[in-house]
Amino acid sequence: MIKKYRAGSFTEAFQRIKEELGSDVVILQQQELKHSKNPGEKVEVTVTLDDIAEVPPVSGGKSRDTGKIATYNMKGMKNSQASAASPASPAPQPDARIDSLLDEMKKLREDFAAAREDFLEGVRVVRDRIPKEFSGVAVKLFKCGLPAQTVQDLLAEVMILCPASARNEISIMEQMKKILANRIPIASRPRFRKGRPLSQMFIGPAGSGKSGVISKLAGRATMTGNQNVAIVTTDCCRMGALEQMEAFAAAADIDMEAVYSPEDVPETFERLKDKSLVLIDTAGRSLENKEHAEEIKAFHDAIRPDEVHLVLPLNMRDCDLERAAETYTALKANRIIFTRQDESCEQGALLWLPLKFEVPLSYIGNGQGPDNIVSAEKEIIAEWLLK
Repeated sequence: MIKKYRAGSFTEAFQRIKEELGSDVVILQQQELKHSKNPGEKVEVTVTLDDIAEVPPVSGGKSRDTGKIATYNMKGMKNSQASAASPASPAPQPDARIDSLLDEMKKLREDFAAAREDFLEGVRVVRDRIPKEFSGVAVKLFKCGLPAQTVQDLLAEVMILCPASARNEISIMEQMKKILANRIPIASRPRFRKGRPLSQMFIGPAGSGKSGVISKLAGRATMTGNQNVAIVTTDCCRMGALEQMEAFAAAADIDMEAVYSPEDVPETFERLKDKSLVLIDTAGRSLENKEHAEEIKAFHDAIRPDEVHLVLPLNMRDCDLERAAETYTALKANRIIFTRQDESCEQGALLWLPLKFEVPLSYIGNGQGPDNIVSAEKEIIAEWLLK
């Protein structure tokens, strides 16, 4: 489906397009109307909701998909009829009319091929492309690893919000920061209650940094005056894991309990009922390990934690991040923690992954030090995305 929108300005046209069709559209053309009879129609924007693909080959002067290209066929016919009506030129023969249509179809196919190429590069505007004043912010968005569709949506929104009279690098960048901040989902802050500890469970693949996150959060809690913290670990089989956590707990003067099976949970948590915060560590194993998934589920059902944080390293490849998120969100993860933010040259997953899986961010690990963990903040993350 191809639609044309006419309006007094491109901003007005883009706003109408977004309201009527949403953001999942491809802009095929945008042009000024210099000879419009309607004074309220100064620009025209052509869009489609269809996937970009080559136009089917023409056979006998007709397309097999007349719904998409009928307007072009009619245009070709009208041009031919106009030529026939002109006394200065003879009426074209049927073969000439077919040749004219074939030429137009060839050009249309070239336009769509160019659009597909632009899409692969992250640009979906075919002819006019990105206005030069927006190229700087576009480069930053692509460099941080955001998907092409997300970049297109962000650019379209900032173009609408930035009037032509106020388009400079500083104002565009500030507007983009606000747009990014509004999109980033952030989890609500932990709420402590009397009579029952707040329980936070941490799950994720091996090597994602779960134990490190727990150590940092436990240390942060005690440093801010909450001395009533305990650690529970179910990671009792991995070599050295239990000893490492015991050493940290002893050094920080924090109670720690090892739970070897879900059957041990009630007794363990009875001993911890007077704590205000309980941090629960779990083992990390291969994503293909079905027994591991069943183990996590069994511990989850026994503990019934208030929060389940999926811990992922930001410097992991996007395809691996997505696969891990698919696996662990199925295990009732309702928050995401990213570690190794300081080691990643692409920050885009801070936005696209929580949006894709509809799971908000809770904390970001940004260094190896004991205090290198921050609560997720929209404005800070937006700045990281635009560095």
